[in-house]
Amino acid sequence: MDKSAAILIVDDYQLIRTAVRRVLADLGFANVFQADNGKAAQELMRQQSIDVVIGDWGMPMMSGLDLLRWMRRDTRHARTPFMMLTAEANPASVRSALQAGVDAYMIKPFTVHSFASKFMAMIGAAPDSAAAVAAPAAAAPVAPAQEPAPAPADVIGLEAPLAERLKRCTVLIVDDIPTNIEVLAGALKDDYAIKVAISGSKALDIAAAFPVDLILLDIMMPAMDGFETCRRLKADPKTAHIPVIFLSAKDAVDDVVGGLRLGAVDYVPKPADPAILKARIATHLALSTAMEDLQRQNRLLIENAHLREDVERMTRHDLKSPIAVTLHASQALLGANLPEPQREHAHMIEMAANHALDLINRTLDVHKMEKGEYRAALRPFDMAALLARVARQTELAFPDRRIALDCAAPGHAVCLGESLLCYSMFTNAFKNAAEAAPPDSTIRVGVAPGPGGVRVVIDNEGEVPPAMRDRFFDKYATAGKPGGLGLGTYSIRLMAEVQGGHAAMETGDGRTRVTITLPCG
Repeated sequence: MDKSAAILIVDDYQLIRTAVRRVLADLGFANVFQADNGKAAQELMRQQSIDVVIGDWGMPMMSGLDLLRWMRRDTRHARTPFMMLTAEANPASVRSALQAGVDAYMIKPFTVHSFASKFMAMIGAAPDSAAAVAAPAAAAPVAPAQEPAPAPADVIGLEAPLAERLKRCTVLIVDDIPTNIEVLAGALKDDYAIKVAISGSKALDIAAAFPVDLILLDIMMPAMDGFETCRRLKADPKTAHIPVIFLSAKDAVDDVVGGLRLGAVDYVPKPADPAILKARIATHLALSTAMEDLQRQNRLLIENAHLREDVERMTRHDLKSPIAVTLHASQALLGANLPEPQREHAHMIEMAANHALDLINRTLDVHKMEKGEYRAALRPFDMAALLARVARQTELAFPDRRIALDCAAPGHAVCLGESLLCYSMFTNAFKNAAEAAPPDSTIRVGVAPGPGGVRVVIDNEGEVPPAMRDRFFDKYATAGKPGGLGLGTYSIRLMAEVQGGHAAMETGDGRTRVTITLPCG
């Protein structure tokens, strides 16, 4: 493909767009366009000829998958190469993208070389042509790229249907009379794998050595009867879980009760009707399989709970500190007299560090707030400086929408709170306002110190849909925004309340005003 080809990068995260643009520049592609969502990409492609599209999956307005589907339906773009650049690594997402007509699928995070190699392969260039890309060319994420791995077989919800799994079950028939074994095996061989034993001791050996799902056990056998065999099966942790059905001519009440007390799940008198026996076997195998699924799910839940605690501890103690150092160092560099290229790199580092802190706070702190375990460490901080920094970064995050933020904060607006938590809270609030406001509009931010608190009013064009107004701050409340989880405004409310403040919203006359109140310093 000619190096003058027009390439469109579609991603709602500016740092990714910048990193990909730099890799493309090192590959010799300078004719690069950008869009922050699928809808903006659509509009651009209607006005501008595009030869290659690199699109994220989850974006506001229109997702990358919807953009891909639209392109494949449009005769002008039906054959335009499309690389999906996304964190969606599950097999279902890969299948959806392949069915929609994707040409390449790249998992975030990625290395410069892996992206360049896959991109050049997609457009039909020689694979080694990407080797000239220098590793430091972009501040792209630096974890090894990898194709989606097959889902582990023991993940809950991915097992084969129950009917198929039951057909793979193994039934052990234990009887000292060969003709009885022959009759039973003949009746069950079409439905299950069959193993046989002519004595209790042999049954114990087989059950310990091979996977057995159910045992049909005769009672009257020489040397070791069925009762003793069952007792030993249930005493061994390796075989205690196997359902045992007694199959015997001894049908006195004491025999039945005695067998059930030993741990058997059922008691079928001889001669057994094949249809009834099959029904009982199927029932107990289904119950046993369901119980194993439940036990495995419980184990996974316990493991996940421990893992969450470990990750939370690691994140809070091991990640926040280096991210905070990175953030402070980048801000110090921005205050120095740096050449423009290095200044842009420092600014990217600052934005990425702030974004990482925001993600950490929202995922971990919100969980603690919900449980009532979060204890805010309130300290005085400069609200005006914090809002100015958040406003600047919000404008940079929405370059294609040309959103402006007008912050009117008096210099004496000192609040009590956690500055990092407030940074996350106002970043989220400004981002929500920028997404809701029309392009080329101005979001006005006013700060009004008063007795007992400081009120920050975020005023943007656009009204909240009527169905959302009463549940604006509720968890999982969303107005159908693609990729929206309904956690943004919910976390704003929690973060304000945990610091002794509150959040409110009013909408009408074509505008929306979100007011966040925090204690005074």
